[in-house]
Amino acid sequence: MHWLVLLAASLGQVAPPNPAPMMPATAPAPVAESSGPAAAATAAVESAVADAAAPEVSFGAPVVPMVPAAAPYGAAAPNFNEARGLFESDHAFDGFVGPMTDPIQAKDARSLTEARFLFLSNWARPGTPVVGRGTYQVYALQLRLAVTERLQLFADKDGIVRFSPNPGRSVTGLANLAAGAKYVFIRDVEDQFLFSGAVQYEAPTGYANIFQNQGSGLLGVYGIFAKQFGDNLHIQGQFGQNIAMQTQQNGYFYTHLHADYRLGKFVPFFEANWFYYNQGAHYLPASIGMEGAGFINLGTSGFTGDSIVTLAPGFKYDFNQHLELGTCYQFPVSPEHKSLYGDQLIVDLILRY
Repeated sequence: MHWLVLLAASLGQVAPPNPAPMMPATAPAPVAESSGPAAAATAAVESAVADAAAPEVSFGAPVVPMVPAAAPYGAAAPNFNEARGLFESDHAFDGFVGPMTDPIQAKDARSLTEARFLFLSNWARPGTPVVGRGTYQVYALQLRLAVTERLQLFADKDGIVRFSPNPGRSVTGLANLAAGAKYVFIRDVEDQFLFSGAVQYEAPTGYANIFQNQGSGLLGVYGIFAKQFGDNLHIQGQFGQNIAMQTQQNGYFYTHLHADYRLGKFVPFFEANWFYYNQGAHYLPASIGMEGAGFINLGTSGFTGDSIVTLAPGFKYDFNQHLELGTCYQFPVSPEHKSLYGDQLIVDLILRY
């Protein structure tokens, strides 16, 4: 068992034995090569001891970072949004701002939980039928609920309306109610791209003396997209059809475009809207010759095939990701000025969760 003693000494466990005294040189006796069960057992012990030896450590060697193994192909991606609170807005796209003009129909592509306080003031051009050089003001509150980062419920039309014809007596009433749902079909955080679809129904619940509560309502179906280019430029758009449920209202195809450039918390933008009337009504006589372009639907006869185009410069200011203030000035550019109101000032204040 001399080899075990020598092995233990090499591991620092047993001191090596004193060397044997030198003997006269003689011819060594031949050693027979071990074989059989004893040799196999010895080889097994030697292999086990070698495997148990501590590996050599080099303190100057570079440290190799530990990289988690990739998920198997086809496995579900890890959920990095587990910390999202109940009904919390999708904050993966906080560089965007929502649209301002035509606030009843123009939708934000994101899923957000927010309360939006809204003020609209419209001025009619001189000689406008019925209203003269009057004003039409709206005070409203829009509510949106992000059920998930993709599904949102919203109530986007309500409020108090004050109609002041000139000449004439001012009247006040409640607007129609409109609500619906939106779903984000494409949510690409890395490329900052969104595509959503929305459905909205406007019920005739308002007061008739402020051009509300006629027909059986409007059903809107919309597609909405939003894309960030570089670090600060954002392009958003929307298209869809507003379907009149009866002939007391005109139906129309609607298109909205928005472009903004973020300068820190200050976000200037420019918007355009196109209303193409493709579903006729028979509520007001054709001699009126104009329509409401969004908030109001007069149901004017003979308006099929006509268009209303509006433009609006404006800006938004983000105090933080929970508070946003905005304003814009909208005006029609249609060749024959077929919009009931000429110019419009819009102001909003958004509280976002």
